[in-house]
Amino acid sequence: MTTYVGVADGSWRWTRGAPKIFSSSPGVERGFCPDCGTPLSFRSQKMSGVMHLYVAAMDDPEAFVPTLHVAIEEKLTWLKLADGLPTVVGPDYTKA
Repeated sequence: MTTYVGVADGSWRWTRGAPKIFSSSPGVERGFCPDCGTPLSFRSQKMSGVMHLYVAAMDDPEAFVPTLHVAIEEKLTWLKLADGLPTVVGPDYTKA
C-alpha cells in the first residue's frame, strides 16, 4: 500500500535537488532519488496541476493525516479500511 500527499503545483519545492524522472506509462511520471532509487513522486496528466509525493519519503510522515482513499479497487484483499474516510474508485481521481 502506498500513501501519497497531493500538493498543488507552486505550493512545494525540492530542497535537495530534483529527482530523476521515469515515464512509467503514457501520461504518468514517477520521480526517484538518483542516488539510492527511493521513490519520491508521482504525476499524472489526468490530475494536472498536482504533484503526489510519497509520504514515506517525508521527514515526518506522521504529519500527513489521510483525508480519503483513492483507487481502492487496487487494494489487496486482506486490507480492511474501517476509518470512515471517503473513497474514490476508478481512474477519475479529480472528482474526489
